[in-house]
Amino acid sequence: PLGATEDRVLGTLDLQRALQGEKNALQPGLLAASHRGILYIDEVNLLPDHLVDVLLDVAAMGVNSVQREGLSVSHPARFTLIGTMNLEEGDLRPQLLDRFGLMVEVVAPRDKKLRADVVRRRLAYEADPAAYAAQWHDEQDALRTRIAAAQALLPQVVLSDALLDLISHLCCEFEVASLRADIVMHKTARAFAALDGRAHVTPDDVRSAAELVLPHRRRRKPFEQPGLDQDKLDDLMQQAAPPPEPQGGDGQDQSDSSSDSDEQSDGGDSQQVFAAASVGDARQLKVDAPVNNVVLPPPTEQEI
Repeated sequence: PLGATEDRVLGTLDLQRALQGEKNALQPGLLAASHRGILYIDEVNLLPDHLVDVLLDVAAMGVNSVQREGLSVSHPARFTLIGTMNLEEGDLRPQLLDRFGLMVEVVAPRDKKLRADVVRRRLAYEADPAAYAAQWHDEQDALRTRIAAAQALLPQVVLSDALLDLISHLCCEFEVASLRADIVMHKTARAFAALDGRAHVTPDDVRSAAELVLPHRRRRKPFEQPGLDQDKLDDLMQQAAPPPEPQGGDGQDQSDSSSDSDEQSDGGDSQQVFAAASVGDARQLKVDAPVNNVVLPPPTEQEI
């Protein structure tokens, strides 16, 4: 909650036991209660910055240390941190945004059929939550099984050095400063492959990971809308794609024949070969006999 204090989140000295003269003891906070679970923060951009810093530090280290009035206690606090925020109400500092591994933008659907389906499901849940949960029990169980299989497969998933270079290239092109983006994208791409039941990461896995890792980390200009330039991402992925392999079959034979013809034309003495035209009938000239024995004078030199 927005009104949570630092003592309520981290934990503090148990005053009731202290006033009774007992030994100083820790009163656990929200971090201790969320161990091995999920810690959800609503409107994380409205929390005090120092409290957000503490939450992110504990989420990264997995241990919470409390120092209060002569009390020094450390306890494990491993949880999945999920935060929501509305950009219209303010933004987080870039240093804090970088501490969040992935970001998903939630928008209202534009398809009228999809919107109507969402309203129907919401009304069905409000009418009978138990019946609604039972309706989706099979799909939830299948998803739970799929996630458990992906967790078992994850240690065996391999990401090649070429894809690691692609990850670093994407981070550099989108002007991401910290190396945390490279590490998170590496882990996310392997998680996508494991969820799909594969032991090798593909470029499509890297692209899917980039859409979750880079939007909130890239440097934005003033008044620039958040998000990721999809056209730029497509161009970078196409540039990194390997060239297509040559086709076999007729194309190979045609290339071989063309190369042989080139060698024949280039090798040895250059000779020109002309194709002979078909021989047709010779033209016949018909000369009529002279009339009245007219004798023509011999041609002059100019006529010749």
